[in-house]
Amino acid sequence: MEDRKDDFCVKSEIGRLKRVMLHRPGKELARLTIDNKDELLFDDILWVEEAQKEHDAFADLLRDNGAEVVYFKDCLSYILKEKEIRKELLDDVLAMEALDIPLSKALEKELLELPADELSEILIAGLTKGEALELLKPCTSLVLNSMGLYDFLIRPLPNLYFQRDPFSFVQDGVIISAMNFDARKKEPLYGKYIFEHHPYFKELKVFFGNRSRDTYPYHIEGGDVLVLSDKVVAIGISQRTAAGAVQIVGNRLSQNTSVRTVLAVDIPKARSAMHLDTVFTMVDHDAFTVYPEARKTIRIWELQYREDGSLSSIKEHRDLEVCIKKTLGLETVRFIETGGGDPIAAARDQWNDGTNTLAIAPGVVVTYRRNVVSNRVLRENGIKVYEIRGAELGRGRGGPRCMSMPLARD
Repeated sequence: MEDRKDDFCVKSEIGRLKRVMLHRPGKELARLTIDNKDELLFDDILWVEEAQKEHDAFADLLRDNGAEVVYFKDCLSYILKEKEIRKELLDDVLAMEALDIPLSKALEKELLELPADELSEILIAGLTKGEALELLKPCTSLVLNSMGLYDFLIRPLPNLYFQRDPFSFVQDGVIISAMNFDARKKEPLYGKYIFEHHPYFKELKVFFGNRSRDTYPYHIEGGDVLVLSDKVVAIGISQRTAAGAVQIVGNRLSQNTSVRTVLAVDIPKARSAMHLDTVFTMVDHDAFTVYPEARKTIRIWELQYREDGSLSSIKEHRDLEVCIKKTLGLETVRFIETGGGDPIAAARDQWNDGTNTLAIAPGVVVTYRRNVVSNRVLRENGIKVYEIRGAELGRGRGGPRCMSMPLARD
């Protein structure tokens, strides 16, 4: 990759997509079993090879529409070529896995000698005791002795193909997430190392995630962050993002960008609505997809900030349309309901991420093919729809927006 430090720009949800970060699903998904899937935040076990084919087709579609695709794993492998970075990252990872000192030292010694590609594979796909025993010399470790052969010394990251969540780009900087569930806490750690050490991200601003207190209990995840304009950002208060984190991020954005309004959107705290972008996305200058059940109960607080980061006012809205019109300066707003508003079709399409659209240009979106009703309604509202297969990818409960992190838009 070339060094393009001045070319990060995400000032909307709908500007023509120029550059995007993806992660191609890999061995980490093959780690899912009936016994561990719940702990790893999955409802089902995926057919890995088919998921890869679906993801490759998704990436090809983005390229065909003019977007450069940057792969997360390639970035991780690149920085792991540097021994000092490799050791520092391994220290952090092994500490998060609660290994004892003899095992950590023995394991780190062997992993430091691996080629960068092999090490990045282990950091993403995980390492079992059985696999570790092939690398390790004997060591006096209680942790190792007490583990089963298929237990993980380094836990896998099967959710990593949902690149929207570990970080979110806003204008010329990034919010590094503080994940709510243990199964995903390493994902933003890897992102932080990439942004700090890869030349492609040199001088990238970090708005959140690089200070000691940017962590528990101030959870925030990228799926809750929607860049509605150069002055307005919506952030969900959800199962995975805390209200306190919203206000911290608002302070940082107003100090470092042109953002002056943050819409804190309170959504149901349920898996079917885990992030704001699963119930509400922007598809054109005046058009939004919305899950009708969530719209009935939604609460919104309009937070206005001064240039110095201080909060000047908080105003509650109960009407989404009034709020969007006011903050975006729109005379009319089109809400395109999941499932066309039919309760049964909406519930089915919602579970299959029918609201989780990825805009690649104004009025042009990518969706899962399986959401037949929602896709038809989008087209009836003048939206151009590119459909991708997602029978396997969708089992992870995330759509095209969840799988992509825009780095640059027009």
